[in-house]
Amino acid sequence: MWKRLSVFLVFLVAILFAFTGCGDKKDPKTLKLGFVPLIDGDKLIESTAPLADVLSKAIGKKVEIVTATNYVGIVEGISASKIDFGIIPPFAYVLANKESNAQVILKAKNKKGQSFYRSEFFVNKDSGIKSVEDLKGKKVAFVDPSSSSGYLYPGAFLKKNGIDLEKDIQVVYSGGHDKSLQLLLNKDVDAIAVYEGAREKYQKEFDGIMEQTEVLCYSDNIPYISVTVRGDMTPELKEKIKEGLLKGLNGEDGKKLTIELFSLYGFEEAQDSDYEGIRTTAELMNIDLRK
Repeated sequence: MWKRLSVFLVFLVAILFAFTGCGDKKDPKTLKLGFVPLIDGDKLIESTAPLADVLSKAIGKKVEIVTATNYVGIVEGISASKIDFGIIPPFAYVLANKESNAQVILKAKNKKGQSFYRSEFFVNKDSGIKSVEDLKGKKVAFVDPSSSSGYLYPGAFLKKNGIDLEKDIQVVYSGGHDKSLQLLLNKDVDAIAVYEGAREKYQKEFDGIMEQTEVLCYSDNIPYISVTVRGDMTPELKEKIKEGLLKGLNGEDGKKLTIELFSLYGFEEAQDSDYEGIRTTAELMNIDLRK
């Protein structure tokens, strides 16, 4: 008799815990926002408290900030439903979507109000290079194998336009966007790929860069950082967070904080299809998204 009663009680407790867990996940009292510190751990944790306050008021639920040492940690937290939503870069979103059906709800905008940026290919005006085809047999400087605008996107762009990176050009890694500009100015390389606007930013450091060089072409659009929610979130909570974030992050206080923390100037709605270019680039460049 006692044995049967014990088994029944254990079963009852398990059921209660199961339903309690479901209820918390559907409508948690506290939402956890995850991202990676961009400056250093201590400073960013302290300085993001005002952001949590702004978002808590805008969404109508308490928001706690969770940080990790890398984006894979945030993706794993979202996949395990330990983090409700994250501010993560586009490649990390594609990984989160693939692993746990996490959904993007917002994408960031720059100072011009654009939700994307590009890579620019530059050549010297007297190089005789007038098309992508003319790059064959030339020395091309990229920034770093892990740089989105300094290698991955421009590399994928060249591949899509018939350039074999191993056979058709000589690849050089400069180690920095400014260093690529210096190589081109010195005519140590024939072409470079840097983020859009790099030449204007460094024109005071490199005398003559605007007059001596010219744009050859642009890569495809690169989405800015995303706001991504866990895949098992209810549509109601997802909508509540999206509307709250649009209100909070685009408000005066929220925008001031995101400019200070992320150099971003507001957010707008995003769709999964906005990130097809990321998937194509990852495939073309054989990118391991977990690294």
